[in-house]
Amino acid sequence: MRRYNVYTFLPGIGRYEIIKENPHQTGVSQEDYWKECFSWQDLKKIVPYFRSQGWRVSVEPLSEDEAIDKLHIFSITYGINHDFRILNISGMRVIMARDFGIRRAIKESYNPIGY
Repeated sequence: MRRYNVYTFLPGIGRYEIIKENPHQTGVSQEDYWKECFSWQDLKKIVPYFRSQGWRVSVEPLSEDEAIDKLHIFSITYGINHDFRILNISGMRVIMARDFGIRRAIKESYNPIGY
């Protein structure tokens, strides 16, 4: 069974990771990550919604083996240094999360915290 990670780009704001709300966390990161990814049926609801808003959407297929040792950014920060929004789309609650802490160029440089 495949699941999907979804990303959307809001003009003038940036790229958001879209996460399915998981109200029943198990504490096992792989299981929780898998439950926060979208099924094909979920995609049929959320992709048309985001496109109707004029936002670009990218979908990344994911197998269960690829979900090992992955975390969604919102799961570990609970909103610290992240812009997040919670939406209700066709009865499904989704979280839009974006990291605005350190710029990507600084994160990927060899210099510690921009020095």
